[in-house]
Amino acid sequence: MRQRRALTLVEFVLGLVVIAMLLLLIIPITLARREARRAGCRRNLSRLAKSLWAYPEHASHRYYPCPFGRVPTANDFNGAEWLASVYWVGMVADPSIFICPGTHDTNRDGLDIGTHRAPPSFGSQTISYAGMHYRSQTNSSGAFTAGAIRDDFPPNMPMGCDDTQGSINHGTSQRGGMNVVFFDNRVEWKSHEQVNLETGVGQKPGLLWQLRN
Repeated sequence: MRQRRALTLVEFVLGLVVIAMLLLLIIPITLARREARRAGCRRNLSRLAKSLWAYPEHASHRYYPCPFGRVPTANDFNGAEWLASVYWVGMVADPSIFICPGTHDTNRDGLDIGTHRAPPSFGSQTISYAGMHYRSQTNSSGAFTAGAIRDDFPPNMPMGCDDTQGSINHGTSQRGGMNVVFFDNRVEWKSHEQVNLETGVGQKPGLLWQLRN
């Protein structure tokens, strides 16, 4: 039996060089794809914010209060349905706007969003973002106020963000982050050190306590 020849130092070094060169090629591509997904997510949230900002101009300075055919009672509608309202009224025609590029979510080309209210198929993957909901009908101190959601929230208050349902939209709980859109249409990236990517939505006293998935 022939004895296997051991690698020489030169061959070993050449192998390391090849591996290093491959990593130098792969890492930038991976980072570029990650940033492209984040940028696409920012555009989606900005588009939704602009549509939600425009709607009150036609509705007595109130945001879409609740889904058609339903009443504004406790647990009646969630943040995803509030975002979906701009699809129901035609302010956003493209259902892909509601899907974060960093997820495997799908609304089946709008079929699961519905046409005027949330259908039975409206689930956690229909919309990738969290938004205001019935508990958001509060004043600055958190006291409940009846009626539709007014358009007088402060500009530095979040109106939507990546949701915290299912898998994390961007990265992991220890190495990821999320996009947050404010009422002034500003979108900011928040790292996992700034917000809890699994439970941050809807929790006091965090930044996203008035939002719901």
